[in-house]
Amino acid sequence: MRDSLEAIAFYTDVFGVEELTERTMLLSEMPGMDTTPGADRTVVYAKLQFSDGSALGVAELYGTPLGGGEHVIGNSIHVGLVYEDPAEQRTAFDKLAEDGQVLEELENRFWGAAYGAVRDMYGVIWETNCYLPQGGQGE
Repeated sequence: MRDSLEAIAFYTDVFGVEELTERTMLLSEMPGMDTTPGADRTVVYAKLQFSDGSALGVAELYGTPLGGGEHVIGNSIHVGLVYEDPAEQRTAFDKLAEDGQVLEELENRFWGAAYGAVRDMYGVIWETNCYLPQGGQGE
């Protein structure tokens, strides 16, 4: 069986990176999704940390409004951007949205981050996260 957990393990090996498991979220952990078939093997978000400090955020989103509702090989992994500064996140998000389409408004989310998703003018889906200070949901 091929699933997103298997893909994450593959990419950690290919790139020699570490999966930051404390950042991994399965579909089964999202409110109301725990009984969805395959939810315990579907990665909503994972962060792969490179030795130089850079990171790659990945998500499996086909079958959702972000994924377009269908699985097509090559479009079920989206590029994730992680910010430390909410102002930088907002600037990049707004520029990506120019002549593109906002898929999820940039807002504070239940997992402790400001998050938004946009499909740019070239069709690339970008997800942005800016983790909020522990104990708060931000502004």
